[in-house]
Amino acid sequence: MAENSRIEWTDHTWNPWQGCHPVSPGCDHCYMYRDKNRYGQDPATVKRSSNQTFRSPLKLKSGLVFTCSWSDFFIEEADEWREEAWEIIRKTPQLTYQILTKRPVNIVDRLPSDWGNGWPNVWLGVTAENQEQADKRIPLLLRIPAAVRFVSVEPMLGPINLMYIDHDWQTNALTGKQFDMGRPWKDTGKLAWVICGGETGPGARPMHPDWVRDLRDQCRATDVPFLFKQWGEYAPCDHFSGILTPGPVISLDGQPNGLMAKVGKVKAGRLLDGRTWDEFPEVHHG
Repeated sequence: MAENSRIEWTDHTWNPWQGCHPVSPGCDHCYMYRDKNRYGQDPATVKRSSNQTFRSPLKLKSGLVFTCSWSDFFIEEADEWREEAWEIIRKTPQLTYQILTKRPVNIVDRLPSDWGNGWPNVWLGVTAENQEQADKRIPLLLRIPAAVRFVSVEPMLGPINLMYIDHDWQTNALTGKQFDMGRPWKDTGKLAWVICGGETGPGARPMHPDWVRDLRDQCRATDVPFLFKQWGEYAPCDHFSGILTPGPVISLDGQPNGLMAKVGKVKAGRLLDGRTWDEFPEVHHG
């Protein structure tokens, strides 16, 4: 069923289908694979959820709904069920659906026929864990009309410059400006929201604090809402986190500000420079 969520950037999760396939480094320690294996289920088999779960948004009164947290809304194996899912979304304008994909190349051919400039209650997003995936996925997203476009940089595996992606066209994803040989060329779509977070679970990889700060500062410079979800399993060793003498640490760059301690998700928390960052784009109310 659609469930109240502990994810910091949503209210509910909805999984009309389950199962997925790894497509990039961000999938290496996928929680869905870990949990499915724990339950004795095959995480690589994409299957439709029960009718109760599939139709559960019809019972919700309001809120943000993270769609397909255990799969990908645009995965090919779900083609036979997707039209029914779109119909449920169409019937629930009081909800705002957050559809996040690692397969933006599939979006255009799998939108409903009346998509037009986008449905007001659907936000489209892509995951971009590093610069390579940002350059591949975000330009595809920016070409698709949507009420809100967003990117989830989680797990963050390297620095990302959203103000300079898609190097063939020199696109600033935060302003929607494209350049040709350094000269302004045309406007394109832009991102309305940026989520960032570190990796959790067994085998989690640390995230450099400077990567996060730079991403936040890019958003602040362009007035794009920024949400910092969590540090993950590793926390920076600084006075903001309070982890000054943690014991064994690793250094991501040989410098003091790159010292990270593996303390677990709960202790690492989600403070960045002494505060939380919980900015959201405007929510549609049907």
